[in-house]
Order: sequence, then structure tokens, then C-alpha cells
Amino acid sequence: MTIAYDMLESLKEMFDEQNRAAKQTTMKALLTMKMVEGTSIREHALKMMSLLNDLKILGAVIDMESQVEMVQQTLPVSFQQFFLNYNMNKMDLSLVKLLNELQAAESIIK
Repeated sequence: MTIAYDMLESLKEMFDEQNRAAKQTTMKALLTMKMVEGTSIREHALKMMSLLNDLKILGAVIDMESQVEMVQQTLPVSFQQFFLNYNMNKMDLSLVKLLNELQAAESIIK
């Protein structure tokens, strides 16, 4: 039992540094992402959701409200009215529901 535990701890030490680097790279990509006006909200939101999922797998804990806020911060000014309504109506959406709502808003904006 001791040998198995020692092996597990050794593996944790070896891969922990890679995990930290991967988490930092993914977080940087997430925090520096901005949607270009006129591009697809679907593609942008799916990329954001993918990065958030990668962070979760790497051990980061980001609550749903913060995830939605992160997505909001990457959107262009044309979605400002959507988030004004979102905040005024105190909507509570998952990322998938947010994506659906943003796609509906995108069709109105266009």
C-alpha cells in the first residue's frame, strides 16, 4: 500500500507543473478573448464554453454567474442591450441557455 501511495504522489508531482502551465495558458486565452463585431455568436460562445470546460477539467472552480459574466465581457457593444435586459430582469441562465438567448439576440441585431 505504501509503494502505491508513493507512486501516486510521485506522479502528482511530475504532472502538477504541467497542469499549472496548462491552466495558466487556458485562463489567459479566456481572459484575452474578444468577439469581433459581425462574427458568429455561436462560434464565439462555444469557444468560450470549451475554454471554461478545459479550466474545470484542470481543476479551476469558476461559479456559473462568473462564467456568464466572463462571456458578457467578451462581447461587442452591439450586445449591450441584451445584457442590460439580462441584468434588469435578473435572469439566471446556464451557458447553454445563454448561448440560445444570444443567438436570438444576434438575429434581432442583424
